[in-house]
Amino acid sequence: MLSILFKAKRRLGILARRVTIAYRLYEYKILYKQRFKVAGSLHVGDGFKIFFDDSNSGIEIAENVLFRNYAELRTGTNGKLVIGHDNFFNNHCSIQCFCEIRIGNNCQFGEAVRIYDMNHNYREPGKLISEQGYRAGKIIIGNNCWFGSNVTILKNVTIGDNVVIGANCLVHQSVPSNSLVYQGQSLIIRPIN
Repeated sequence: MLSILFKAKRRLGILARRVTIAYRLYEYKILYKQRFKVAGSLHVGDGFKIFFDDSNSGIEIAENVLFRNYAELRTGTNGKLVIGHDNFFNNHCSIQCFCEIRIGNNCQFGEAVRIYDMNHNYREPGKLISEQGYRAGKIIIGNNCWFGSNVTILKNVTIGDNVVIGANCLVHQSVPSNSLVYQGQSLIIRPIN
């Protein structure tokens, strides 16, 4: 009897989360009709969030895109985020778009991949970094790419087609098509004495 109650409670919880997520996506489409465009099926997990500022920034998402739990999309200062079809974003991915980010088709993003097309300005002495604004640049990602967990991609980067980027890489320069990128550090193992 108890097992039936636990199963029923679990199913009700799953149903409630699905209804909440469906409502949130509907709300984005209504509130930001000109700024949030989805071509087909968009699947999102728990904690999925989108943030728009007061500019005309926008997000376009093609069909069959999946964001797992706690993914976040943020656009500002007229930024344009375009995501192609059949892309997968694992848990805790974040995309911050203040200029332009274009992601091709059939890409896989591991957990906690971060994409930032802007950096803080910081070179004015005597002025707080938070008051110095941003420098923004484009990010272009090709088709059929795989990004390992904790990869960070910075502004002014173009990544070609068929690229694999290993876990924990900081991508701050462009990568040509058909490339493998990984950190060349050695793992040192020695006994504890």
